[in-house]
Amino acid sequence: MPVLQLQSISKTFEQHLVLNQIDFAVNKGEIVGLLGESGSGKSTLLRIAAGLVDADHGGRVLLGKKAIATASDCLIPGHADIKIVHQEYSLSPLLTTRENIAYALRFYEKSYQKSRIDELIALCQLEAVANQTVKTLSGGEKQRTAIARALAEHPRVLLLDEPFAHLDLPNRRRLSHSVRQLVTQMGIACIFVTHDPVEALSLSNRLGILQNGTLIQLNTPERVYQHPRNAYVAQLTGEANLLKVSFCKRHLGLLKLPILEDGLALIRPEKWTVSTSNEGIAAQVESCVFRGMYYEISFRIAQHILIAHAQVSFLAKQRIFLQYKSIA
Repeated sequence: MPVLQLQSISKTFEQHLVLNQIDFAVNKGEIVGLLGESGSGKSTLLRIAAGLVDADHGGRVLLGKKAIATASDCLIPGHADIKIVHQEYSLSPLLTTRENIAYALRFYEKSYQKSRIDELIALCQLEAVANQTVKTLSGGEKQRTAIARALAEHPRVLLLDEPFAHLDLPNRRRLSHSVRQLVTQMGIACIFVTHDPVEALSLSNRLGILQNGTLIQLNTPERVYQHPRNAYVAQLTGEANLLKVSFCKRHLGLLKLPILEDGLALIRPEKWTVSTSNEGIAAQVESCVFRGMYYEISFRIAQHILIAHAQVSFLAKQRIFLQYKSIA
């Protein structure tokens, strides 16, 4: 049975439709990522899931089998079993890490507070900064402190709003690993929203795509990336060559390609094998850019500029040959 269910969630602000009939559920130990551009409704949906904002008439948030109270029905909006961590952290900068976590446990006995705080500090790997003031912490340490405080009262649901927005790459990787471990170990349901496709694809068990307030696709990250519903999903989740099917047949000789709802064929850049071996589809290199883990090759075929990823560099105007690796 799902831990959290969102049913028929719509929201209109000043006659502007922000969310349109959103339906999905989150299971125990599962992370559902929501990916979308700015203004797609991600943060509003998260706040409705937290019980901080009312959905429009007919929309419900269920925790287990029971609908949670709407924000307008509560003196203090929110739900004790659903915790949200905002990207601004909302910590007290002059208090220590330990004191910030303790705030969530202020109504409990001192002995329990100490044991629970110690447990959370170990769980979120904050031992080295437990007695430092928050203003001295790195972005990753602040975010882990905010998550530790959110977990203090054993919530059933954890909601993360752009959890890696202010972090550098090493801290993003560390925090992503920590979140995955915490959700698994504690058996909680987690939703996080982001506009970063790398975060969404790497952290989610299931990935939802929001476009103009509508959930247009929800599936495993692999399925969403390899078989996007339309051009919007394809481009939002990574680099994409989007071509007419007739062009693919005539100039590339390719018949088995993912075909999107809008009638375009998709070729991801990494699906090309690039060489000078005189085998495959002939093309001319337009540019070659080093991207760290690969070189991005722009090449021309019949007046179209396409992109491929390669492990070696190629010179501009060089003749290359490409072979396509089909997607299962």
